[in-house]
Amino acid sequence: MFSRNDWSSGSNEERFTEELSQLKRRGASVLVVGSVRATQRRDVCRRLLGEATGQPRRRVLASTTGDSHDISHLLDGNVDAAESVKLVNYATQARSASASESGSKRSIPLDEVSPVETTTLADLGIAISSAIEAFETDSDGLAPAELRVGIDSLIPLLEEYGTERVFKFVHLTNGRARATDGMIHYHLPLDRDSDVVSVLAPLFDIVIELREQNGVFQERWSIHDGDQTSGWVSISQP
Repeated sequence: MFSRNDWSSGSNEERFTEELSQLKRRGASVLVVGSVRATQRRDVCRRLLGEATGQPRRRVLASTTGDSHDISHLLDGNVDAAESVKLVNYATQARSASASESGSKRSIPLDEVSPVETTTLADLGIAISSAIEAFETDSDGLAPAELRVGIDSLIPLLEEYGTERVFKFVHLTNGRARATDGMIHYHLPLDRDSDVVSVLAPLFDIVIELREQNGVFQERWSIHDGDQTSGWVSISQP
């Protein structure tokens, strides 16, 4: 990464674009914040998972909300999910018992992908790490930014374990993804200036803020703990 002195030449926009491009190429940790519609959140998730490029990707998707793993909303249908996608589910003990009693099952459109079920924060971290390790073994080493990890919400984890334990979880999980030059992102649907976001933000290379202004979806990217920002950019929805 560049030092602060490296930012002394070129325009702010050029420096921001160059550093962001390097982070995307070699992998980065990303926090997505802001309370917005599911469609806007899904759009940025697809882009962070590398859906817009033709480069090979290995993806780990972790659900913490009890929602279905609907891969079709995040990945194109031509993805070989059996080879390139691993799913992890997290559920509290109470939610897990309730689901078992009701006989409910998560709907996974690509039935060849079986999710790993976890009920503790430690097991969630282990499951994500094991999925990454399996990809490393299968590919005999991952290329920079080939690995993409997406965690759909930190809210259930914060409610269950508190900020301090989630901070440690994020720190360790970011480190595991960084060891492969992978890109990992988490959703936290709270305002950028909330106390929890302020505590967690320094753990990330990039913070993406989402909002809707007069019916227009917008996002703002910040790197180096707010040192450089993109300004608010309007994003057209598919």
